[in-house]
Amino acid sequence: MMKLKMKTILLILFSAVLLLIISCGKEKEEIPETKLELREDGLIYEKGSDTPYTGSERARIQGKIIEYDVVDGVKQGKFKLYYEDGTLEMEGQLENNNNVGKWKYYYPDGKLESEGFFVDNKPEGRWVWYYPSGKIKEEGSYTKGIRVGWWKQYDETGGVIEEKNFELGDSTDTKAENPLSRHMIPNDKK
Repeated sequence: MMKLKMKTILLILFSAVLLLIISCGKEKEEIPETKLELREDGLIYEKGSDTPYTGSERARIQGKIIEYDVVDGVKQGKFKLYYEDGTLEMEGQLENNNNVGKWKYYYPDGKLESEGFFVDNKPEGRWVWYYPSGKIKEEGSYTKGIRVGWWKQYDETGGVIEEKNFELGDSTDTKAENPLSRHMIPNDKK
């Protein structure tokens, strides 16, 4: 009985050491620079090709890591952008090169920074921005990419800093005020 326990312990130790050696032997994944380019016709091509690209792209571009699918030169499906260190910066859906559905943006430490929906490449419905602590920083709604209704900004304790009502077509709704402006997806063109 004692020999069986000893053999079991040795087998477990051997397996653990072997697993450790194998996992340490793996090298960090090398992510190449993008091989794709966006051309004047609005389609994506592999550099040096005249045929619109179809396939998956996972590459470095402008110091970030980008991941998405392309069908006949058009971005489709899941889209992810990572900070240089590999931490997720944003994720969402693409349909015919347009942002659609729910999108999420993250701080460099991986915490949620903002979330909301797009319809035809324009913010739509409720959007929420968060402090790194997870508390709400700002919230409001969009209609066809324009701020509408009551927008609120909060301090870290949840107290309201500012409230503003945006009427559809209000001249105070400018692109400069758009809190989404810092989340520009890098252009594929080099």
